[in-house]
Amino acid sequence: MKESNNIINMLKFFVSIQSDTHTEMEIDIENAILKHISNIPYFDTTGNYGMEKIPTDDLGRSIVWALKKGSSDKTIILLNHHDVVDVNDYGNLKNIAHDTESIEKNLKNIKLSEEITTDLLSEEWIFGRGTADMKGGMCIQLKVLEDFSEDNKCDVNILFLSVPDEETLSVGMRHAGILLKNLEEKYHLKYSLIINSEPHSREDKNIPVIYEGSVGKTMITVYVRGVKSHIGEIFNGFNPNLILSKIICNTEINSELCDRDLGEIAPPPSWSFARDFKECYDASIPESAGGFLSFLTLTKTPKDILSIMKKICADSLLESMESYNKNADIFYGDSEHRCSFPINVKLYDEFLSDAIKNDKDKVENVLEKIYARISESIKDGKISMPESNFEIIKEIMNFTQYSGPTVVIAISPPYYPHISNDKFEHLDAKVREVSNSLNEINLLLYGSNIKKKHYFMGISDLSYAALQNYEATVPYIKNNMPLWNYDLYSIPFETINSLSIPVVNIGPWGKDLHKFTERVYIKDLNTNTYTLINELIKKLFS
Repeated sequence: MKESNNIINMLKFFVSIQSDTHTEMEIDIENAILKHISNIPYFDTTGNYGMEKIPTDDLGRSIVWALKKGSSDKTIILLNHHDVVDVNDYGNLKNIAHDTESIEKNLKNIKLSEEITTDLLSEEWIFGRGTADMKGGMCIQLKVLEDFSEDNKCDVNILFLSVPDEETLSVGMRHAGILLKNLEEKYHLKYSLIINSEPHSREDKNIPVIYEGSVGKTMITVYVRGVKSHIGEIFNGFNPNLILSKIICNTEINSELCDRDLGEIAPPPSWSFARDFKECYDASIPESAGGFLSFLTLTKTPKDILSIMKKICADSLLESMESYNKNADIFYGDSEHRCSFPINVKLYDEFLSDAIKNDKDKVENVLEKIYARISESIKDGKISMPESNFEIIKEIMNFTQYSGPTVVIAISPPYYPHISNDKFEHLDAKVREVSNSLNEINLLLYGSNIKKKHYFMGISDLSYAALQNYEATVPYIKNNMPLWNYDLYSIPFETINSLSIPVVNIGPWGKDLHKFTERVYIKDLNTNTYTLINELIKKLFS
């Protein structure tokens, strides 16, 4: 299959290159993107493109960039990611998940929903892994870049960035801030706007949706230590599963905890992982349990969420004790066997501080050893970053003097700040009118309005374009994220804060992201989305 200037053919080519997130396969598509750019005459002549290797990445992945210089310092960034999720959901079709024609042919032999079948037979959609999320958007941006490379009259600079790892830990975009600073200095750029092209869902076929911001994500780790006992003497102990289950019940899809802003609402918190840490069976209750849950945010900061979780965990521990005492009264027929444990609920920085006060030298020595071990385990894929928090807390717990059940609350990678153009104190007048400009363009060309939303709810790399709550974010992340101080995970907060770039997401219509029926709307690829981006740049900056 050969590459083509046609967006559809380009998409089929790049989809055929498997680029599973957080694997070395991402390097294959980085090389393919770089080669594609090198074949564009402007870049072949000027050499204004390259690959920025991410120094902290053990897989050797890179950011691919290309810059079309204009006559001013105003710069539009075209941002996309080239990694995709794996194909395990395709089952026995996974070997053809990257072949758009074969997957469409084979899907016709499977009983699917009416909507999917209709789309499949309409020939208005391209199916396959990564077609929507987000190689479709990437190919649109490559074509926009190519078009502007042939325009010698355009004042604005066009900077194309394709990053790895968006689907995992966003290592690409977290490093992109540093690259942007270097390019800003080298080429005398002034960043006006980031245009991302993540896919969107829509209610009306003819009304595209754009976003002037992106939801944030704060992942909370909860570690619960109980009081171990034999199950035959259950009231001599305290099961950490009881406490954890209360915490889960008080948080899981609790819509009262949803973040709200500008008439929009983020989904409620949800747990990704929860279990006890008993390694093998015996006739005793577990010593500890834990899990992690995600809060999607529009306005709430890490400071807010830690405060919310501390209260919920304290209330849940109290509920657990009340349940314990109620059942002890029933079992023994008196109130003499009630528990009277203190309410030990600690944020990680409080917990670590208590341990250090007891034995600073030993705690520091143990931490050094455990971080070295965890670092290797993470590199080898034996443990995830969120799970590693449990090991750290378990080791430090040995140096505390807490009696009774204890809950420790920490923050786990990945962290995504929320961002909204409405929260910028100073915004260029033309950028402030982005949505209105897009609406005018769409109305003129296609006879319909667009729908503006303030927050893209799919979580995106736009989170790292600016930092809008510095004081309520940075100290709380640094002090309560166990992996932070040993350089296993970091975010260049100061760089992001200094860049502070407004954003907009203009992407194609996509359906069933991360599912085997993933697909992207052809009309958006060839005309609608592609034209919207082109015309917006001209309207605002040429």
